[in-house]
Amino acid sequence: MADFVPDDLLKDFITESDELVQQVEQDLLTLEDCSDPEVLNRIFRGMHTIKGTSSFFGFDKLVELTHHAEDLLNQLRKGDLTITRAIIDALLKANDQVRLMMVDIRNGLSPIYDLAPILETLELCIQEASVPQPAPATEAPSADEAASSAACPAAEPPAPNTSADTPAPDQPAASVSAPAADATEQKAARALAAARPDSSDTMRVEIRKLDYLVNLVGELVLERNRLLRLSQDLAASNGKDPALTEAVAVSTARLSFITDELQNASLRTRMVPIDNVFRKLPRLVRELSHQVGKEIEIDISGQETEIDKTMIEHIHDPLVHILRNSLDHGIESTTQRIAAGKDPVGRIAVDARQQGDQIIVTIRDDGRGIDPERIRQKLVEKGIHTPEHAAALTRRELLETLFLPGFSTADKVNNLSGRGVGMDVVRTNLRRLNGSVEIESTIGQGTIITLKVPLTMAILPVLLVQVSDEVYAIPLRSVLETVRMDRSAVHRVEGSEVLVLRDRTVPLLRLAPMIGADCSQQASRAVILSINDTRIALAVEALIGQESTVIKPLSALLRDSPYVAGATITGDGLVRLVLDPNNLIRGGSSPFAVQ
Repeated sequence: MADFVPDDLLKDFITESDELVQQVEQDLLTLEDCSDPEVLNRIFRGMHTIKGTSSFFGFDKLVELTHHAEDLLNQLRKGDLTITRAIIDALLKANDQVRLMMVDIRNGLSPIYDLAPILETLELCIQEASVPQPAPATEAPSADEAASSAACPAAEPPAPNTSADTPAPDQPAASVSAPAADATEQKAARALAAARPDSSDTMRVEIRKLDYLVNLVGELVLERNRLLRLSQDLAASNGKDPALTEAVAVSTARLSFITDELQNASLRTRMVPIDNVFRKLPRLVRELSHQVGKEIEIDISGQETEIDKTMIEHIHDPLVHILRNSLDHGIESTTQRIAAGKDPVGRIAVDARQQGDQIIVTIRDDGRGIDPERIRQKLVEKGIHTPEHAAALTRRELLETLFLPGFSTADKVNNLSGRGVGMDVVRTNLRRLNGSVEIESTIGQGTIITLKVPLTMAILPVLLVQVSDEVYAIPLRSVLETVRMDRSAVHRVEGSEVLVLRDRTVPLLRLAPMIGADCSQQASRAVILSINDTRIALAVEALIGQESTVIKPLSALLRDSPYVAGATITGDGLVRLVLDPNNLIRGGSSPFAVQ
């Protein structure tokens, strides 16, 4: 590395190179589908930029790798080579190695890289340009494809991690020699860091967002000065001047408006396109479809939808697990699809959109669908339910069992799925975000999985309720409605209370005994909570009102409390606990208070 390089220059290099690596990967996948000269030139420029900057910083191995990739790209630009899957595989593998080396640079690591296998593959592809091309035969592979398969063997796709908790298919493969004591641990940590979406501690913000933020701060300062002056005048008049009192009220309202706008503007500076996650999906589908021997294409829409940067990293794993399931046993093989009268090429559509204060991500495939009767059979085989209990489950309840830990309908376990871990991970990760997941499926037509996550975790609209002289907060996005609870509408069915609401029975839970509070006071209100079409009525003593507040994580003492999601400070300056609607609906049995 060059001596006396300022840290800010190195940080700029890392940020720029990360963006170029991501763009190169996207362009390589595009180039495989359509030989667009502009896309090819863009890939070449990306590699050339990384090579030039790496040379300045003295990263010789990075220069060597990008130089060989640049040579191969140049042969494609001149028309001496035809784009084949084998060539794309070689370039993707080189790009993966560049990504991994950038992770090492960011973390201050200097391992010894064994680039020989990658460089040899690139060189074989380059040498293909000088091999005489035989004339193509009728109904036979083209000369380019034949030569490519002989001289430039397709790089094996990265083997998926056998642990369903880590999405390995889109992790870069690298050959790195390190001390034997920590080589495995170091390689795993670096590969994981490389696969994560935008894990850096910096982000780019549009200048218009910053301009608006600065303007609001200026307005806030002016209004503060005005309010201070009015307060002084009001104090001097002993509060007897009606005009001053009205002016203070107007200024206070103005200050409240500016504060709300400032809050929203601040949140918008943290918003990034969900494309930071989506851009990795085409590569994942490409590698896995090749591995399972299926032809599958992915269509992505809504990638411009913005979401809080802190949420991006948390929805990556659920998306990967869902795609792996769809690719492995959701979409049929080519032979099965043809026999069923379907297009031989399977399709997965991923879409994102904003709906209110939530982001809705839909993953749709045109595969075989989920057979509820097969789920019912597996529940009995695994001893999870008795035949009688399983027979009484509705279609929706059967689909919900797919999220049970360890449950799977697969006949055999492989590297992609079958362990019953993936869908459990999906629900667990989403619940941490106060999100939810729904499944809809039609046999022979496909499956739709819908993920719902909050737009941001920074600001949380809540409903304040009172129980035993204490006030608790319930996230407003889970509140369907509030009703006055009439004793005549409360009944007991099979030992449990229900509330009759507009000719519909809803399970009734009383919050006071669930949290170990005094039950002597009469609950007069019910808060109807709804998640994934599951509803409960939560009996409380009084409704206090709504607030937009900031939720804080729990301390170690309350972290295991099943009904608490966090804490907040309300307008009266007191700390209030924020209840977890997911666990309330599930009616957990664990005690609320610390034992």
